[in-house]
Amino acid sequence: MVIDMGFEEDFFDEIDRLFKEEMRRIRKLITELTRIRSHELRELERRGEPIVFGFSYRWHSGMDKPEIKFFGNVKPQQPFGIKVDDTVTPVYDVIDKGDHYEIIVELAGAKKDDVNIELKDRTLYITANTKYKKYRHNIPIPPDASPNDIKAKINNGILVVILKKKTDGGSKRIIVEEEE
Repeated sequence: MVIDMGFEEDFFDEIDRLFKEEMRRIRKLITELTRIRSHELRELERRGEPIVFGFSYRWHSGMDKPEIKFFGNVKPQQPFGIKVDDTVTPVYDVIDKGDHYEIIVELAGAKKDDVNIELKDRTLYITANTKYKKYRHNIPIPPDASPNDIKAKINNGILVVILKKKTDGGSKRIIVEEEE
């Protein structure tokens, strides 16, 4: 007995191809990380700063390709190489809650007065300066999020930015009256 699940074989081949492509990119960054010059490492040790490099990988239905977000103080450089920066790119996620979005940003050690958030050209510019770390990241807001209805709260270094979705306004019947 054969059960047809409705998937084309090339669908899985495409998933495999995209995954391998992204993993090659990540491997390249990790290889570059191992090539940090000894004087750069000594400088980091002198300042007491760790080297942090990580990534999150997400792919769900409705996405054309996987989403990889890097975090830490190791930044890729163009056209190649890496740089250890004095600011940390925080881990974040954008969660669709139906009628609104929640953008969760990890800012370890940050309190309300440490955090600054600005919205410009549909991008959230988030900075936080704590006693031990400086965080900075720019996060585009989803296209259907309302830039006019935003709230933010922080608890134990976890920043939650809440963006209401735009309302389509619904439909409304307009009554035509006769002019006298």
